Amino acid sequence: MKKSAPFILLTILFAAAAWYFFTKESKKIDELPPPELPPAQAYTEPQPEPVPPAENVSRPPAPALEVLPDLLPVLAESDPEVREALAQAVGPNALAEYLVRDQVVSRFVAMVDSLTSRQVPSLINPVKPPADKFIAESEDGSTVMSTKNFARYNGYVALIQNMDADALLAAYQRYYPLFQQAWEENGGEGSFDERLGEVIDNLLKTPDVPGPVYLTKPEAVYLFADPELESMTAGQKILVRMGSANASVVKEKLAELRAALNP
Repeated sequence: MKKSAPFILLTILFAAAAWYFFTKESKKIDELPPPELPPAQAYTEPQPEPVPPAENVSRPPAPALEVLPDLLPVLAESDPEVREALAQAVGPNALAEYLVRDQVVSRFVAMVDSLTSRQVPSLINPVKPPADKFIAESEDGSTVMSTKNFARYNGYVALIQNMDADALLAAYQRYYPLFQQAWEENGGEGSFDERLGEVIDNLLKTPDVPGPVYLTKPEAVYLFADPELESMTAGQKILVRMGSANASVVKEKLAELRAALNP
């Protein structure tokens, strides 16, 4: 009830009493009996009610402040914010050197999905390819993969080894709705989280190939001469091409990421 309500009620009460007094038929003055007055009483000033101590006064709880969640950018406009979050995990210099600038989330989702296929199309890869060309050498009349190729991946491996895994996971969790949206727009079904876990599991199954790794070149590109190696997925072949030492570092980081993705 509003604070003015008691005063409104008192006004109505006095107005009704006045209406009753002025509308009632009055008697003649000489017909009125003498008034009977009550005996006089000593006037005592009313005492105010005691006020409880301040600490005992109950106050209504303060309303809780509503914390609004940070809004995510639109997927098509998410590159600046996502790149800034990634820069905190890997560093701005490494980000500029190894990552493309546009459609980062969509490219990442498409690239992850293609790692279990035959190859990763360069158009969807968010990571810039190595600058040096693939090197093959002759050994006893056979073509082998040169160990000089391993150096092509040293920068990528160092980046993975030194990155802030917690910051990277925090960025992934924050922008996960965008990854899920890109996954669905790419034709994916279910959860992208589950798909990422499947791809990591596939990469962790990559066998250790100490070398030499024999090659064949039936057409324009080199293939693994071993049918088992050639039948591996695109992601597994990348691990083999970077050498056993580099592959072991990457697989160790992948295992940590996989454990963090588990519910």
